Amino acid sequence: MSSYGRVPIFEEEWGEAYMEAMRVYVDLLEVSLEDGTEAEIETLSGMPFCGCSDCYEREVYLMATKLVIEGYEAGKVHLEEPDG
Repeated sequence: MSSYGRVPIFEEEWGEAYMEAMRVYVDLLEVSLEDGTEAEIETLSGMPFCGCSDCYEREVYLMATKLVIEGYEAGKVHLEEPDG
């Protein structure tokens, strides 16, 4: 077992789609700052995105949570079985 405990096991295709979805979401958030439309962009949190570190963390963590739950529900990602 890893020093991190049980580690995620995932299908490669799901992992690639996960990374792409994360990149697309962050790019969308960043473009909203360039366009000055931060008040208009729909975020997962429903809160405005100003580009500060708190906003980045909040939105990235929420997108990661959403994607992992969807991947788990679809059987694409799970934790390795415990030793024993």
